[in-house]
Amino acid sequence: MTGRNYQSHDYPLPYVIEDIHQWPIYKLSEDETAFVAEVKAESREKLKSRFATDKELREEIARVLYLERIRLAEKPWKADPKDEYQFWNGIKSKYLKLAQVNDRPEGLSEDELLDEILDRYLNEIVGNFDVRAFGFARAILPQFFGRIFAAAPGKWFKTIGGNVKTLHEKIPITGDIDKIRHLATKGTIVVVPTHFSNMDSIMIGWLLNELGLPAFTYGAGLNLFGIGMLSFFMSRLGAYKVDRRKKNSFYLEALKNYSTIALQRGAHSIFFPGGTRSRSGALETKLKLGLLGTAVEAQKLHFRNYPEELAPRIYVVPCIINYHFVLEAEGLINDYLKETGKEKFLRENDEYSTSVKLVRFMLKFLSASSSLSVSFGDVMDVVGNKVDEEGNSFNHLGQKIDVKRYFVTNGELKDDEQRDGEYTHILGERIVENYHRYNVVLTSQLVCFTVFEMLKKKYADVDIFSLLRTPVEDISLPYDEVVQTISRVKEKLKLMYDEGEVLISPELRWNVDKIIDHGMKNINLYHTTSPLLKNGDTMGTENLKLLYYYHNRLQGYGLEKEI
Repeated sequence: MTGRNYQSHDYPLPYVIEDIHQWPIYKLSEDETAFVAEVKAESREKLKSRFATDKELREEIARVLYLERIRLAEKPWKADPKDEYQFWNGIKSKYLKLAQVNDRPEGLSEDELLDEILDRYLNEIVGNFDVRAFGFARAILPQFFGRIFAAAPGKWFKTIGGNVKTLHEKIPITGDIDKIRHLATKGTIVVVPTHFSNMDSIMIGWLLNELGLPAFTYGAGLNLFGIGMLSFFMSRLGAYKVDRRKKNSFYLEALKNYSTIALQRGAHSIFFPGGTRSRSGALETKLKLGLLGTAVEAQKLHFRNYPEELAPRIYVVPCIINYHFVLEAEGLINDYLKETGKEKFLRENDEYSTSVKLVRFMLKFLSASSSLSVSFGDVMDVVGNKVDEEGNSFNHLGQKIDVKRYFVTNGELKDDEQRDGEYTHILGERIVENYHRYNVVLTSQLVCFTVFEMLKKKYADVDIFSLLRTPVEDISLPYDEVVQTISRVKEKLKLMYDEGEVLISPELRWNVDKIIDHGMKNINLYHTTSPLLKNGDTMGTENLKLLYYYHNRLQGYGLEKEI
């Protein structure tokens, strides 16, 4: 792999903490009762502070009930508890009795309903880590991968000098792995990956294990827990449940404190800050900052609760997963085009709603997939400053700084919601910058980007939606012009690589004809209609929307100027 900070390792690497029973996630799970009680107490205190009087709290309970009634009216998920209606009808009944100020049952209070609702949410959210399930997964996954790869040698393996290429040669890892491993023993790691495919969580979990890092906790959509096989493993391997349908203050406060206290207890975590898979195919530029803000909050609390020299540190590591093709691309781009410009809730594409569908999905991906890449960006503190191998922070001038000072006002460490929100926003900007700087440009993306941009110039008098409705049989570009244009874009990318603005795959150093062939071969592996076609002396497509989806990966680099 061509890239900055590329380090060659013999994977899998030994665990940085050999005894699994000393892993933070194991300790968190062992102390689950006390952990959940702490989350509940913190959530209760903050909600009581926000809704200070019984009247304010009662009104907020009414809002929670209203939002839950709307959710219950929608199509239920398999993972929803069977007693949803009974529970919320019971809460409604108690709430109505609270409204009878002159005839309120003895002992019934707003606090009691708050506790009951928080208990409900936290019992749903809480994850677990089981050593036996982890050992089983660790033993079975390499065998599973091996069988799949062996079943498709023509696609995954290439014999060179009699040696079969290993999986890690097909999935090169770029980044300062040694720094990440070392800092995982000194503080808490928060990995923030890009999100393009349902394979991402499986892939990133496996890769972090290959790096020898302790298991991570992560939020997984509640809908996924309705799939038997996924539910079995996720509920035992550190995943906590996130229900994006629940938008009320009680649930969001419980979820936020769950993440914050898990980080305070040292649990390494994975956040997908894009919130959901990229519908357009572009790198994320607008992040969901809710869970990301819990890293800022946890670091502040560390500074408050420990002597300065002993305060644990939290480190944020962007991760960019790069595929030649995404199995769900067609459904995702259709969603994006339907919702462009509209403030609507995006439906969840349920590509695998059962264990059978999940296995089929993984089989398709693993047996059909071309090579992919994973790159890790700069290791940062919670305010977006780069850190060195020992976890010391440095500003943009290269000066060593004390992160605690960010949380101090007039000599005192103080809570400031607006200030911390701004720090989270800055951290989000640094993550987005890393996504672009450490994005590995693949041949398929270069060719798709160039061809679609040439079509935009050719049909400059129509908008993007009209262009996408153009009959594909009318789409044709002279091959020689495509070669010349790709050559210009390629040279620009090489200059950008030299300036540290992007990474490029080794194949981008080939001649353009070979780049086009490689890109077409990889992008056309799975889709029934090909995003790229070469017909004699011309190039075209069978699916403009897919071509547009893969083109979008290189948006934001200013490469349009080379077309």
